[in-house]
Amino acid sequence: MPADDGDSVGGADGIPLGQHEDRPLRALVLTPHSDLRRTVTGSLPIEIAKSITFDLWEADTGPPSAIILREYDILVTGWGAPMLPAELAEDQPDAASASPRRTRYVLHLTGELRNIVPRAIVRSPQWIVTNWGTAISRFVAEMNLALLLAAARRIPEAKTSITSGQWKERLAPGTTLLGKVVGLFGYGRIARDFVRLLEPFGCHMLVYDPYVSAQEVEGIERVHTVEELFDRASIVSLHAGLTPETEGRIGYDLLSRLPEDGIVINTARAGLIDEDALLRAVRQTSLRFGLDVYHREPPDRESEIVRCDRVVCTPHTGGEVGTAMYEQIRQVALENLRRYLAGHRLYFIVDEELYDRMT
Repeated sequence: MPADDGDSVGGADGIPLGQHEDRPLRALVLTPHSDLRRTVTGSLPIEIAKSITFDLWEADTGPPSAIILREYDILVTGWGAPMLPAELAEDQPDAASASPRRTRYVLHLTGELRNIVPRAIVRSPQWIVTNWGTAISRFVAEMNLALLLAAARRIPEAKTSITSGQWKERLAPGTTLLGKVVGLFGYGRIARDFVRLLEPFGCHMLVYDPYVSAQEVEGIERVHTVEELFDRASIVSLHAGLTPETEGRIGYDLLSRLPEDGIVINTARAGLIDEDALLRAVRQTSLRFGLDVYHREPPDRESEIVRCDRVVCTPHTGGEVGTAMYEQIRQVALENLRRYLAGHRLYFIVDEELYDRMT
């Protein structure tokens, strides 16, 4: 966890987060995902169990109304949760029946939340929203490295060469990562963990991200156009959020700037790459790709992209490492619940800027 900065986040009338008039807080768990539910309901620490009561929303009852949601202090969301009514953002401090004097909390257990939490709630001073922050960024960064190594050393092609009985007679040589120029399109949490994993390879790192400060990219060369990124790098790893600005931004014109043995890795959002451009690159170039995300999921198993040996494919499992993933989610959630109860600043707050550019 990040170090505690000692600050607190106040609610309405200066009442700290979670401070109430001698009553347990009420939380409604809105994700139907059983493993996610257990992260906030199973074997709770005593200070949380005695201070918060958890109710479970059942999906077959339909999305809960704003009237029902107003009865709760904390809304726990995650995979499969319904979209929260935007009208909750309009509640005034004296309008909520759960407690008239406090900031209410959306504890989002997973990452991207734009299909669950309206921007209006993120913007509202009556609400605070957090997500899983860095809980699984290291796991996704590991997948990023795994895809890159598999593509660089031509692992899928090598397997096909063996199963076809050719051994290695027609197998093109792989590529080392040592000293390579690696470009990052976006520089969020996963990208930063990925940079650390690449340190033993001595890669020269480039980053294109107009939203990060010079201090955040200290030690890495910053480029000011995406064209320069693709002109100079032999490997490009995509880490940007999917926004109107970035959707389809990686077109064939950019892909064609990479060298013949160039590699593109995408564990972020499929829509960053124009779909027609990706298909054209698979058909007409010798570029290699490592993909964990697809324009349609699951993709057609007969698609040229999936069947091409130059494309290393995984089924959107970048962060899935079994119980370790849920344990990380649980640690973040419980720590933020403790801090909410104590009136301390929460970790991984989602503000409007982060909301607009998150993956």
